[in-house]
Amino acid sequence: MPAPRDTSVIVRAARLYYEQGRSQTEVAAELELSRSNVSRILTQARDRGIVEITIHDPDGPPRRDEALEVALRSAFSLREVHVVSAPRTPGIVAVAREGAAVISERAAQVSSIGISWGQTVQSVVTELEAQHLRPTPRVLPLVGGHSSLDQFDSGESVVRVLASRLGARAETLYAPAVLESATTVSTLRAESSIGSVLEAAAQVELAVVGIGSLGVHSSPKVLDLMALSDAERAAFEAQDPVGDVCGRFIDAHGIPLGAPTDQRVLAVTFSELLRIPEVLGVAAGVERAPGVLGVLRSGVIDTAVFDTDLARELLARA
Repeated sequence: MPAPRDTSVIVRAARLYYEQGRSQTEVAAELELSRSNVSRILTQARDRGIVEITIHDPDGPPRRDEALEVALRSAFSLREVHVVSAPRTPGIVAVAREGAAVISERAAQVSSIGISWGQTVQSVVTELEAQHLRPTPRVLPLVGGHSSLDQFDSGESVVRVLASRLGARAETLYAPAVLESATTVSTLRAESSIGSVLEAAAQVELAVVGIGSLGVHSSPKVLDLMALSDAERAAFEAQDPVGDVCGRFIDAHGIPLGAPTDQRVLAVTFSELLRIPEVLGVAAGVERAPGVLGVLRSGVIDTAVFDTDLARELLARA
């Protein structure tokens, strides 16, 4: 067997075995060594750090990037940040798994949880494992309902699925989230069955929200449902919207927009969101960066879960 100091032989054996996929018998023949010597050389390669073996479990927990987390906390004064990735896994899946883990941890510590809508929020709820909490937290919708925004293929709403995973009972808001008339929104809020649910939702201890970006995913659907006139659309665009949370739009500086869009949403208000003890925001994908950046600047998000690509894009833009 070559001496431990003969690094070149160890590296050559390691390359043949690990990079070229040769068997130990083939490596032995190539290097004119015995098979037992090759086995010891490969062990020595690992012991000396020449070869490092990493196992990537696609179904395992996401990996966190501490450096990006520290940078985002500092840049946006966030209380807690989770920046995650998983091998050969889309960013939204890694974010969903990590978001579900955060909810699992918080669920036993709070008496009430509110939830919004969107693809990422649905993915988070899907990844949440069933729990049997005692007592169970109240589970409330932060926004009204809509089949294209807050329902699974099965027809179940996000709030009902979340409640079932926590062993709780969902409190339902029997009204659409987005309407064509500000008058209708005002009338519905005055109904006790609707107003009481929104009032309770505004007082939850934990809110789970998706973060939208203008023109992608759910945001265009929200605007379409409002049926804005040409003049209203022009007034909306003049406010330079970039993103949304709970159906409420924000500009690039983090300032919530007013009429006409703010008056067409049946949901907790932006000021109410700011008063909730912890708002957990989840988002994935670099295409969401403009909207996420605006929402982060608003100060409404306390805890964030992002994928690494989105996190890097946010820091580059900031």
